[in-house]
Amino acid sequence: MNKKNIIILIFVIIIAGCHHKSEVFQQLEMADTLLYMNNMESAEAILNNTKTVAQEDSAYYFVLKAETDYRQGGIPDTNEINYSINYYKRHNDNRIHANAYYYKACAYIVTCDLLPKECFILLKEAEHLAEKTSDNSLKNKICAALSYANGIKNQPEEALKYAKKEYYFAQQMNTRRDMAYALLRMSTCYKKIGQNDSSEYFIMQCKTLANEIDDNDKAFFYNLLGECFINDNTDAALQYFHTALQYNTSPQSYNNIAKIYLAKNDTLNWRIYTDSALANSWYDSKIDILSGIAQKYYEHNDIANYKKTTDRMITTLEELNEYEKNNYSLEIQKKYDFERQQTEYEKNVWLFIAVISFLSTACLSLVFIYKYNTHKIKQLEKENAHLYDNQKLSNELNDEYKAQLDYFLEQNDEISSNRDKLTSVIEANNGMIAKLRTKIDELTQQSKEYYAIGKMIYDRICQNLSIADYKRNLANCLLYFETTYPDKAKIFAPYDGLSIENKIFLICDDGLKKTDEEISSIFDISQTTVRTRRSKMKLKLQ
Repeated sequence: MNKKNIIILIFVIIIAGCHHKSEVFQQLEMADTLLYMNNMESAEAILNNTKTVAQEDSAYYFVLKAETDYRQGGIPDTNEINYSINYYKRHNDNRIHANAYYYKACAYIVTCDLLPKECFILLKEAEHLAEKTSDNSLKNKICAALSYANGIKNQPEEALKYAKKEYYFAQQMNTRRDMAYALLRMSTCYKKIGQNDSSEYFIMQCKTLANEIDDNDKAFFYNLLGECFINDNTDAALQYFHTALQYNTSPQSYNNIAKIYLAKNDTLNWRIYTDSALANSWYDSKIDILSGIAQKYYEHNDIANYKKTTDRMITTLEELNEYEKNNYSLEIQKKYDFERQQTEYEKNVWLFIAVISFLSTACLSLVFIYKYNTHKIKQLEKENAHLYDNQKLSNELNDEYKAQLDYFLEQNDEISSNRDKLTSVIEANNGMIAKLRTKIDELTQQSKEYYAIGKMIYDRICQNLSIADYKRNLANCLLYFETTYPDKAKIFAPYDGLSIENKIFLICDDGLKKTDEEISSIFDISQTTVRTRRSKMKLKLQ
């Protein structure tokens, strides 16, 4: 090996050592790989034995834990996922960030009958981030969730669009299970929009992948297959419907079997399966079934049973209206509670602003008093110096003209009296001077403390460390920064009219040339907030 290759090899080893990942992060990556390979037990064992300390490790851990919980039938913890979402907003990792949005949306899918708007927003954010990656598995499951969610919201055209995307990504990965579910969703969407030929085509395509579908979903699958044959091959349709009932007692399967027996004029079996369908159906399905029964009795001129059936339809409608009324009241109550929480939050924000304003005013008042007292102390020191000079002059004159005082006895008595008075004044002034010196020492010590705090803030800014705690614990600490650096007054002057915090923000940006990421670390805010605040302050200074 020549000398040049040896140098390159050493350089590569040094770089690899500098980018060495922590042991905890390596364990999390291993768990992530096991989850991708559907090895749930091993991944869960690794996560259970992993203790995270660093923010990066905790954010990654919470996303993997949410995935494990959801895939095992649990509900992801939204508080933990929020931690991960907030972390990856500041650190670029599109794949993990998209997973965080996806599993928070899954928490709504698992727990809510009527999916809220936030669920769709989360899935769209996940889709946007996933498009920046090359992970087809991630794109596939997000499209599957969007197709399912739009189907719940009775938006079959939008659901069909995402089902087609889901099928495309499943083909790219060549995963039969994902292809089967995409075909099943496409068939369902076409059926809802009235394109039965397309629906039958895709369900027959899905039939070749039937073994890939979970048992919980096979009832729905076989019911769709039976509906394809219900008009042309009733025996095959009956077989598919009965197979569907083996997996789940779906009212739709019972009702389809009843329709076949009705077409064969088998009234007994028609009635048996119709009653089974009614026993397992929801309000809207029950009304459709009762409508078919009523039509049957009407055609056979059975007025008594027709009236009983229509009365039962009316009762079911009343029950449905009562349910929707209660459900609507519950939704209104949830909306009211949310708006009340928002109002309380806004009140707290305004209270916080008022407290900050009060503390800022108090700090300014303290600075004004400090400067005023400093000025008065200097004036008193000048007056005391003048008194000391007068005393010295008086003593010199007294020594020089002592011999003449005998001649001027009357004048001497008067001068002595004045001297005694002057001495009393000097003693009183000395006491005042002693008190003032004590006060000066106190203010000097306080000034040193202010200087130490101001210097500490400056040092933290230079090191790109957060000063958020100083804002919370010492409301006037940023003012100390400006007060204790009079030699830097020229860098504060261009930002008159701004708060101290905003002055320091612009000094970091213009004077110290800090990047958005460094300013984000110093003020503990997102980079988006950094850019927004800079624009607003620049506009204000124009």
